[in-house]
Amino acid sequence: MLRIHTNPLFRAHETPPGYPENAGRLDAALEGVRRAGFEASVTTSLSKTIETDRIIAKVHSRNYALQLSAACSDGFKMFHSHDNPISRQSYAAACTAVASSLTAAEEIWEKGEAKRAFVVARPPGHHADREEAMGFCFFNTIACVAERLRELPGIERVFILDWDVHHGNGTQSIFEDRGDVYYASIHRFPFYPGTGAAHEIGFGKGRGLTKNIPLSGGTGETAYIDAIESSIVPAIDDYRPDAILISAGFDAHRRDPLGGMRVSEQAFGLMTRMVVAAAERNCGGRVLSLLEGGYDPEGLTTSVEEHVVALG
Repeated sequence: MLRIHTNPLFRAHETPPGYPENAGRLDAALEGVRRAGFEASVTTSLSKTIETDRIIAKVHSRNYALQLSAACSDGFKMFHSHDNPISRQSYAAACTAVASSLTAAEEIWEKGEAKRAFVVARPPGHHADREEAMGFCFFNTIACVAERLRELPGIERVFILDWDVHHGNGTQSIFEDRGDVYYASIHRFPFYPGTGAAHEIGFGKGRGLTKNIPLSGGTGETAYIDAIESSIVPAIDDYRPDAILISAGFDAHRRDPLGGMRVSEQAFGLMTRMVVAAAERNCGGRVLSLLEGGYDPEGLTTSVEEHVVALG
């Protein structure tokens, strides 16, 4: 069973007119869900809870969260950089993105109410580091989910796949010295945020558990599909994770104004099916996918449609 999670509060994170990361992205993604035939599976997750605060505090410093909350309450327009415009409800929206994702994870791995889920949330999260907001991201949502999963009995290894066109520098930084979370990324390079070279493989207990697959601008879907088939799937099978998470950015789509790549929506569907098949072999088919980037409305809609069909 597939669950789709979202929340009206995600629209309250207001960004300036013409800004690529805007509330219209929710409409585009949910239209993809509707086209995929999963509209009845959409549920509104809870907003911020005490558990949300506890998990955020494991990933980000308490001072960082307090600074973000105060900046929003005080009416600041930016947080840390011009890449991160905020409004009074941005802190609440970012917390709710974490809460919705934790709820989805709970349904899959604790309650057994779903096998897979897709969280349609904003702001995105994979650029956020422990104490720095970057690239439209404030809290690293997928890192929060991984931390919560590691607390559960029987989940000793978590695999995170990130195919957003931008490298998830925050997620890599948080886990690159750990052996219990494998981070793999396929992304354009060199490109924002400047990280993600192939030689970045982790260190200490995490050495060899960071895999970066950098691709040149203009790369098409053949290279993406080959990367999943020849590199990511073998890595999953070798690591034998107890849970698989996807940072599902769709800004490598050929229509996207920020990505500069040439990936079709059908390729995202095929990539998803290969990951689901690996999940079936290793962790009972359980996969949680979180929306990251994707800034062309039609490109986002069609990509989400293919992704959701493959997850379902």
